[in-house]
Amino acid sequence: MSNISHPSTDTALPSNIKRRDFLKGMLAVGAGSAISVGPVSRALASPKFAKSGQLRAANSAEAVGDLTFTGWSYGVSTIESNISTFEKAHPGVKVSFEDFSWSDYDATMVARFVGQTPTDVCYSNDAWLQQWAAATWIHPIAEVLPAVNQYATDFFPYVRAGMTFNNKLYGVPYYADTWAFLYNEDHLKKAGIAKPPATWDELTDQAKQIKAKGIAEFPVILTFSEEDPDSTEVWQSMVFSLSNGHLFDKNNNAVFNHPGSALERTIEWIASALHDSKILDPGSLVSMEIPTVTSMASGANTFTILETYNQAALNKSGSGKYAGKFKMAEMPGDTHNTVGYVRFYAVTNPLLARDKKTIADAANFLNYFGGKVNGQFSPVVVRWAVEEGLGFGWESLWDDPKVVKAFSTWGDPAMLKQNQRLARLKEGLTSYYPQFDIFARAELQKAYTRSESAQACMSALAKEWEDLKAES
Repeated sequence: MSNISHPSTDTALPSNIKRRDFLKGMLAVGAGSAISVGPVSRALASPKFAKSGQLRAANSAEAVGDLTFTGWSYGVSTIESNISTFEKAHPGVKVSFEDFSWSDYDATMVARFVGQTPTDVCYSNDAWLQQWAAATWIHPIAEVLPAVNQYATDFFPYVRAGMTFNNKLYGVPYYADTWAFLYNEDHLKKAGIAKPPATWDELTDQAKQIKAKGIAEFPVILTFSEEDPDSTEVWQSMVFSLSNGHLFDKNNNAVFNHPGSALERTIEWIASALHDSKILDPGSLVSMEIPTVTSMASGANTFTILETYNQAALNKSGSGKYAGKFKMAEMPGDTHNTVGYVRFYAVTNPLLARDKKTIADAANFLNYFGGKVNGQFSPVVVRWAVEEGLGFGWESLWDDPKVVKAFSTWGDPAMLKQNQRLARLKEGLTSYYPQFDIFARAELQKAYTRSESAQACMSALAKEWEDLKAES
């Protein structure tokens, strides 16, 4: 497997780039490693770096048989290669591909939808689904690809949930991943610990033992920077791992502010780990993904929560003296649930107004890029997993020997699959969720540092949520 990297890479690298998107390049430089960084390095060397948003094909999108496809700027050369192969297998079909930076993608697509710019098939994700579907910019995918109803039973539950709006599926998965509890196995062996912690109390005890033996001054590091959206998925993974681990009810009413809630227990564990046992690295409060990964790679810390592709980066040859020593375990807690997310292929409103041939071409495209061909996983689905190491949404794809072999080079396929089975979609994904997320990151910092109580923090979060909900 040649390149392990995140499939939402923003090749334009603006100042507000999501840190995960720049991870591989920064880790390779910061750690002096020989990791193959995939899309970051490829994009910088490609004309696409300067020409994001340029059409691949010159044909008019209005021409019969010309299918328009938009995505973000990750793996552009692979996408174009896949398109060429698809076109050869379907003579007479031309695909016009246009890519945009990840950080601008949502806004760009909304502008295209509103301006009725020709767009037939596009990338989307669980965070945008409600808005896009409610506005009928995208449509239930079964209207174009009836086979999706058979596919759905093979999607992991969090993947299915992330593509469902009003009980209808809106996509086939392009990429799916989870947040994982990672640990340095070498540290555990040095401390005489036989297996990773199964509960948060066990994590506290193991971290104290590691600290006492001088193996790591701060055994736990977590990405809690107020500036990093990843921090939300970290604390939500911790909440999900506990009994009654919910933030909202089915009507999106807050339940996290109830006394003894999973959020309260999570806040109290974090604050205690920071101030009492001092097992949580104080740098966690300002740490983003890249510094967290780099710190783990150096051996400064033992335990963390990161997306699974980070295990690949940490274990690749050249990433440091602990390469190959980083393992994944179920999230500590009662349920071991964690956060999962999905990126998917969606069909648009303009497509449904096209001629029958173009709609049929779109169905073939969707099957080739995200589904099955002649009853087998398409070459594109397998290629992204085997060659690029991308997580996927199909449970049975773990039965493919090529996939198992590829992922075995840096992780345990059985554990990766189990984490996907335990993953849950983030709660509260509404049009006002992004505003709440920004507010929550700042408010939670106050509780972590004990400048306000956990209950005061939760009350403030609940008020903000209800205010935003009322305004929506």
